[in-house]
Amino acid sequence: MSELMNKVFIDGTVQEVVLKEMPQPSINEVQALVKVEYSLISAGTEAGIIRRTLELKNGSHSLGYQAVGRIVKKGTQVPFKIGTRVAVYGAPYVCHGEYLAVPLTLMAPLKEDTNPEEASFVGLGAITMHGLRLAKLQFGESMWVIGLGVIGQLSVQMGSVAGYQVIASDLDEKKALIAKKYGADIAGTSKEITPSAIKEYFPGGVDAIVIAAASKSPQLADEAIKALRPGGRVVIVGDVPLNLARETMFKLESELVVSRAGGPGRYDQGYEENAHDYPLQYVRWTEGRNVREFIRLLEAGKLHLNELITHRYSFQEIKKAYEMIINGHEEYLGVILKY
Repeated sequence: MSELMNKVFIDGTVQEVVLKEMPQPSINEVQALVKVEYSLISAGTEAGIIRRTLELKNGSHSLGYQAVGRIVKKGTQVPFKIGTRVAVYGAPYVCHGEYLAVPLTLMAPLKEDTNPEEASFVGLGAITMHGLRLAKLQFGESMWVIGLGVIGQLSVQMGSVAGYQVIASDLDEKKALIAKKYGADIAGTSKEITPSAIKEYFPGGVDAIVIAAASKSPQLADEAIKALRPGGRVVIVGDVPLNLARETMFKLESELVVSRAGGPGRYDQGYEENAHDYPLQYVRWTEGRNVREFIRLLEAGKLHLNELITHRYSFQEIKKAYEMIINGHEEYLGVILKY
């Protein structure tokens, strides 16, 4: 009989976040059983799941998709030793739970001196990296990052590391200051950073716009595109409605793409559950390779995430953590759970 563990769910029937006791997951030959030490709440995604479940007043959904822990058991095809600390990403294999059965393609080993709290940003790191790859930027090109939550901040830092010229904006001046501190060439509030202001620095327009904001306004994307150069690219990583003016898009002949999670392989059962990796020759950057590249950048000192951690809770305080996020009475970025 399997040992028991706790796992986090939003339960629509009882209308609250709950810890449910259940058996530890079993593993196959390409998976490892990971005892979780830290996980990061993806506030936007998880708050959305909670709100939708509460509105329906039924159903139960697990929460979370990124964590750090140590391997306590492994399949024969997992090359890492028992006790290796790993960063892991990707629901349903990864969630806020005490033990996880994680496929080889969704984990990255960590050095012992790597900050595990910062490494728990691994899922948002992979998502950010995939979004930037879709922008197809080259060294020296420019991008405007709109929305400076965690993904926006990571976009700024990764863009700076890659040698892009980075403009960043948010409604919150404090978030703009963080972006300026960690890589943005120009950063300010949404009132200061406008398409007309951007074109004072880049008369031809920016090469790409990365929208990492969550907004209900269809005007956000439509207005932002006025800062784009002809042939430029718009990548939607956040959650915004799209009602783009055809005339503007026609004149620019621009590209628009809605980024999907951490990269090729996501939602493919063969790739994830069974760890059938894609050939490097044909798919250079899968979600797993993005996971490992995020960890490489972190361990090389290229990313600075400690200032993005605004709240820490114990795993048993999970309800308190979600109440803070849903109620919106406090400003937050990274919300860490410690097990």
